[in-house]
Amino acid sequence: MNSYMGGGRTNWNNNQRVADSVDHTASQITLACDMITNAGINFEGIQQELMMLANQPSPPEPAQLISIANRIQTTKRQIDDSVQKVKEFARNIDSKTDEIQNRGGW
Repeated sequence: MNSYMGGGRTNWNNNQRVADSVDHTASQITLACDMITNAGINFEGIQQELMMLANQPSPPEPAQLISIANRIQTTKRQIDDSVQKVKEFARNIDSKTDEIQNRGGW
């Protein structure tokens, strides 16, 4: 048994499994961050549309404002959902690293 590995091959395999899980979770965090970035792009589009409406000679129609309000709500929900996912993934990483630390072998 290799003492520097804290238990030999079995411990290394367990650590590798946890490392793979953490790596997968990190990829999921990247995806959630991309979703947040896309929401920011959506907000920029909404901003441009509002500026265009503000420069028109006549006021916007109620249907246009309702459509913009719905897009804002949907985009905010996307951000909120993505942030919750990032928090969930961070907790997952924390629990996986705790698993390694509690073994004391990596």
